[in-house]
Amino acid sequence: ILFTADYTTGTAQTMTLTLDDGSIVEMAARSAIKTEMEGATRHVTLLAGQAFFDVAHDAKRPFIVDAGGMKVGVIGTAFDVSMTSEHASVALARGIVDVSATGGKADTELSPGQIARADRASGTLTVDSIDIAEIGAWRDGKLFVNDATIASVVATLQRYHPAWIRIPSGTLASQRVTGLYDLKDPDQALEALVEPFGGKVHRLSPYLRVLSLL
Repeated sequence: ILFTADYTTGTAQTMTLTLDDGSIVEMAARSAIKTEMEGATRHVTLLAGQAFFDVAHDAKRPFIVDAGGMKVGVIGTAFDVSMTSEHASVALARGIVDVSATGGKADTELSPGQIARADRASGTLTVDSIDIAEIGAWRDGKLFVNDATIASVVATLQRYHPAWIRIPSGTLASQRVTGLYDLKDPDQALEALVEPFGGKVHRLSPYLRVLSLL
């Protein structure tokens, strides 16, 4: 799928783009997007990872972002879109966005300080509140998570860590966490993630980390 991307980032690499319409896209690590800026609709597809969009206002040309079965429609606004194997999400920092999930099963309008998450398998859409300061915090090397599984947090940290991260224990992987983690020191982040549950990070080689219960 990444062969179709117009822009990609590598491990721990970020990128800032200015699109033809003046919109700014900040891409997180291990992310990929495809852009189609010609015609009556401005269209970006998030193929992998995460990106923060600051969309240039143009009432005549809606800006659409597709991400893992979630569609975000705007005219001019700022928001963060993230995608994992299980969920796609959009968090709104400024303006208003329309969000729909797979097959149009659900749709909603977000206001600033709200986050919508879509289950990629079922298309179920849920909306929660989020501190605006937390939206796009990865741009400053910070990862805020709220009631997320350790497995999902590790999936995000994996984009910033050169080693392969494994969690053999389903019990540990399914534990839920809320907290702030340092993307600039992913090993420290992993330790802070599992230690409250009696977990340990085994640094088996420069290329492998295994998280386990003691």
